[in-house]
Amino acid sequence: MNSWIFLTPLISGGIGWLLHIFLGNYFLHSYLPAQKNKIAASLGAQLQAMLPFSAIEEKISNPALIEKAMPMIETHIDEFLSVKLPQEIPMLAMFVGNKTTDKIKEVFITQLKALFPKVMGNIVNDLKGSFDIETIIKKELQQIDLSRPLKKELMKFSYMGILTGFIIGLVNLFLFYMLH
Repeated sequence: MNSWIFLTPLISGGIGWLLHIFLGNYFLHSYLPAQKNKIAASLGAQLQAMLPFSAIEEKISNPALIEKAMPMIETHIDEFLSVKLPQEIPMLAMFVGNKTTDKIKEVFITQLKALFPKVMGNIVNDLKGSFDIETIIKKELQQIDLSRPLKKELMKFSYMGILTGFIIGLVNLFLFYMLH
């Protein structure tokens, strides 16, 4: 038996290493960049489905949230009716008393309680419509060079080529030895 046959595992390891480097570079520099749009579309669709717009809309239109905001809103309405309105329209202030301002405040608050959930729902719907995650992800992926962060992984992949090639060479050597 020829002694060169014992180089089979080393030659197979070298071939495995070269093949893995070639395939890894092809994947990283040709295949993956060509698939960026598909990856972005898929990832964008999945993330869009994951965003809890309906939960946000539900929480915003919750009456308890409106009740929490009412003290601050009432303070602003009071300030508007008692300070800013007389400053802006002094003639009106002469005809409007405390009973009238209290009644106006009550009407404002009632209207705000009815209007607030609708307005916030519209804002969430507008946000949902204008927040196109797929486009954002496509834009970000176009700017990212995927080869830089994956260089270490490519080296590990090439080392796996050496290992698998060497193992295949050992199996071939064993089979060749068994057949002779």
